[in-house]
Amino acid sequence: MPRPATPQQLAELVQDQQAAEAARLEETTTQQADDGAGGKLAALLAIALTAWVAAFGALTAIGAGAKLAGLLAGIRRDVDKASRDLGPRSRRTLEGVLQEATLLGAGHAVTFLKRATGRDHDLPDLHVARDVAHAAAGLEAAVLEQLRLAARLLTPRQVAASGWRGVILGLAAARRAARLVRETIAWTVHRAINDGAAQVADHHSARLLWVAEADACVICLAYAGRLSGRDGRFPGGLSMDPHSRSTRAAALDGPPAHVNCRCRAVPWPSGWDVSPGSLPDLLREDAWRSVAAGRGRPSEPVAARRRAAQALLAQRGLSARVRRQAAATAAGRT
Repeated sequence: MPRPATPQQLAELVQDQQAAEAARLEETTTQQADDGAGGKLAALLAIALTAWVAAFGALTAIGAGAKLAGLLAGIRRDVDKASRDLGPRSRRTLEGVLQEATLLGAGHAVTFLKRATGRDHDLPDLHVARDVAHAAAGLEAAVLEQLRLAARLLTPRQVAASGWRGVILGLAAARRAARLVRETIAWTVHRAINDGAAQVADHHSARLLWVAEADACVICLAYAGRLSGRDGRFPGGLSMDPHSRSTRAAALDGPPAHVNCRCRAVPWPSGWDVSPGSLPDLLREDAWRSVAAGRGRPSEPVAARRRAAQALLAQRGLSARVRRQAAATAAGRT
């Protein structure tokens, strides 16, 4: 029988190998659904800018009359062409990958159990979760509504008063349709993957262990190494940053905690080790080190990491090195 993996090896399995497989499925699905629409919609801004200057002489000019109507009609045609079939295609693509994503998560879970114990574990009958199916089914309507908003904004009545700024607003609405596709696919694919893992955990009467990304946000780092409750859920509203905590947030079934969250959940049977040196302990310490070092996501405010580092200093069990790093980050010296 193979020797069980160490906590560090299990962390690497989930955070590196299995996370990479999940990321590839997300990326492949996104590319198929988008089919270049995002890039084409982004390129329209430069095209529209050139057309506006050619028609009215400067970006500060206020367009009017037949010339404005013709220019906007051309922009709307370009938006329609760039986004053609985006809504139906994205829905079909996402719905078509839900079973695969669920199976991938379940396969990851049984692999984790085998590596942790050295024994094989069976795979249960799987189903696509209701919230996952609902998110996929609603994608087409959400995308089309965003494109209809762009069309309403790119009309003479809307643009005449604000000039070029109105064109920017209309094109931004169109680009949000492509962003909505990317974000919905990211959430839904990873939710399906984690639901597959949850079905394996339920089959083996196990709880779920939250495995945060190595460079996770302050919200997800608060869940790192945490086990689900007896009801299978995690408390809502946690964060390493006190300013983003909430006592009123609903409980979570598991990752993802938010849009663009790519955290993982793995089965953790009753009686497994949670003492110092175990995987849950290792994940918590990794989260502390991340906060202490001040390594934030580009989208995260620097102030959030500083507040998180300050709050971390009240945590017991910090090593001297982590405490020094947290103090430096809290003071803005990193």
